[in-house]
Amino acid sequence: MINIVKTHKYWRFVEGIPGGITLFLLFAPIILSIFKPIWVSVFITLYATMWLFRSIRLTINLAISYTRSKQTLKTDWLKMIAYNDTPNKLDYDIKSLKKHKNFDSNKYEELANLKQQIEKLKNLNQYKTSAEIVHAVIYVTYKESYELIRESIKSYSDNTYDTKKIIIVFSGEEKDQENALAYAEKIKSEFGNKFMDFIITIHPYGLPNEIPGKSSNATWGAKRLKDYLDKKHIKYENVVISNFDADTVTHENYFAELTYLYLTNENRETKTYQPMHFYHNNIWGVPMLIRLTVLGCTFWRMADSVDLKIYKSFSSRSMSMQMAIDTDYWDPAVIPEDSRQYWTYYFLSNGKHELVRIESPLYMDAVSANTYKETISEQYKQLRRWAYGVCDLPFVYFNMRANKKIGIFEKIYQIFFLMENHIMWSTAPIIITFTGWLPGMLNPGFRDTVMAYNLPQIISFLLSIAAIGVIACAVMTFIFIPRPKNKPFLSYVGLLFQWLFIPFASIFLSAVPAIEAQLRLLFNKKLEYQVAPKVRK
Repeated sequence: MINIVKTHKYWRFVEGIPGGITLFLLFAPIILSIFKPIWVSVFITLYATMWLFRSIRLTINLAISYTRSKQTLKTDWLKMIAYNDTPNKLDYDIKSLKKHKNFDSNKYEELANLKQQIEKLKNLNQYKTSAEIVHAVIYVTYKESYELIRESIKSYSDNTYDTKKIIIVFSGEEKDQENALAYAEKIKSEFGNKFMDFIITIHPYGLPNEIPGKSSNATWGAKRLKDYLDKKHIKYENVVISNFDADTVTHENYFAELTYLYLTNENRETKTYQPMHFYHNNIWGVPMLIRLTVLGCTFWRMADSVDLKIYKSFSSRSMSMQMAIDTDYWDPAVIPEDSRQYWTYYFLSNGKHELVRIESPLYMDAVSANTYKETISEQYKQLRRWAYGVCDLPFVYFNMRANKKIGIFEKIYQIFFLMENHIMWSTAPIIITFTGWLPGMLNPGFRDTVMAYNLPQIISFLLSIAAIGVIACAVMTFIFIPRPKNKPFLSYVGLLFQWLFIPFASIFLSAVPAIEAQLRLLFNKKLEYQVAPKVRK
């Protein structure tokens, strides 16, 4: 049995490293511009070059991700599940396709790959049919509106997959017990008969070793689900659980695609099934800066999904019940429950934990409060909470040290990427926007040099090319955001111009909250979990 390291005498030291590096990168250019302006010039040029390559990577991966998603969404998942369940029918249709002169080569390849995978699963003694699979949604809520909750639950009941194979675990909080129970009973009376079962539970406040938040509530709900499964004698490996936020609305094919992927992946119970998140539910009702921020997050996640080595669990996702039990569910004492569970199973599996992409998306709400000022403030807090995921660093570092079965290069790669991702998040927008002028501004003797003359032009040239990433995001905006009938075409075109404000949003609604998150860890000022408001207007 692998022991997971959760504490170490140098834990606090490692926890503060990102904040220390961020402070150094932000203040060193100011000081060195006075004494070593050439050093700063080289540093800024290298930083801008790095940003250029990241922008090119974003553009290419975004195109790949969109193309793959567009193609996959055409798939008839129920038909593919039927093929998996009846291999004889699959063989017959493959042979029939080959007899046609102008047969669909893509369809033939898809079916042939499925046949090959079924044979592989049978050889591994892992073949299953959909009749064996049960879904469970761990639905956690705290002070969300009835309308928001109803829309989410309704989307699960409207899925194309047989919803009689879906269990809903509705888990409210004790501090919101009156509303939670009232809403749950009302929704159960409307939709309960469409599901296999509808379990209502309330997470007690103040349990030992917990902080209030999604992870503690989801863990409570999952444990109630375990009790239910034990009574029904349902095997954990046959149960796929989806840990959803309250505003999570599923694509109509989500559970069908998830079922197919779970059936056709070997070692299925050891993998996390990660969908894309689109913040479409209220995208037209939030301020421009909020819309810009959530779109940027969406496109960045889409680009990352192309490289599964760096793609990590995030927010709402699905997994086997067996994995949830093996990881002791979600750590109720940490805020980033998604990434912490990913890393926990990563170490339990000696680095062999894999993510499987789900192309059928989840639709969620962007942050929205009662006033513009409150909305901006709450968006800042949400980004700060996401950036607080950097607290995983000591957990990853000390478990990498303790695990002797993970290769040294794999350890270096994963630690470096975790560090680089959070450091770039907190520093890149500020360094790129402001430091290009520092050497000439703070060192009069440097102003008359050739380098001082060329530096702004070089930086400007690199960032102009890097703007391809922003252009790609602007184009994708038109593709991904449907225009409501009550919105004029000019407001739709206005989406293009919102990207001119990306420097402002990337600094004040991205870099600054990331800096605060890192400094909190550096100075041991722990962050408390706060639910982002999702007011519908």
